[in-house]
Amino acid sequence: MEKAKNSGNVVILLAHPNFKESQANKALIDAVKDIPGVVILDLYAKPFDAEAHKKILSEAKAVVFQFPFYWASAPSQLKKWLDEIFTPLAQTEVVKGKPLMVATTTGSEYEAYRSGGRNHFTMDELLRPYQLTANHSGMVWQTPHVVYGVATPAGAENVKEGAKAYRQRIEALLKK
Repeated sequence: MEKAKNSGNVVILLAHPNFKESQANKALIDAVKDIPGVVILDLYAKPFDAEAHKKILSEAKAVVFQFPFYWASAPSQLKKWLDEIFTPLAQTEVVKGKPLMVATTTGSEYEAYRSGGRNHFTMDELLRPYQLTANHSGMVWQTPHVVYGVATPAGAENVKEGAKAYRQRIEALLKK
């Protein structure tokens, strides 16, 4: 799922263990895959190539971690990528100063991610480890893009609106 690599790309690191069956994350990717300058790396598609990923990141204008949110985190392949590929690059010019955004989808509605809500924490609180990653590596944390309620009766509409807004966010990152 890699696209042509040229300077000033937005690199989307897609971490979905069953992307072919995905509806929400697939809709997000479908909304942005035709934008010139978007590079999509499916972390579950093939083994990591450290040199290739370093080159792609060095040419990136911004980085996006995209994944379905479950068990208060991302799927394990993103953590593996962070450990194996990102850690040696953290605090280097390869990533320093670049925007980092998380794009995620939740089965539960927005209200579940409030203080006192069913999940007891806000999404900002739950995504703090990724914000820490950005801060520690000298990247610029961006407000996360969260599509809530994909498993609710309003799920299809939430995904449709979320995909439209995601495209706008990615286009804005390309203009920075």
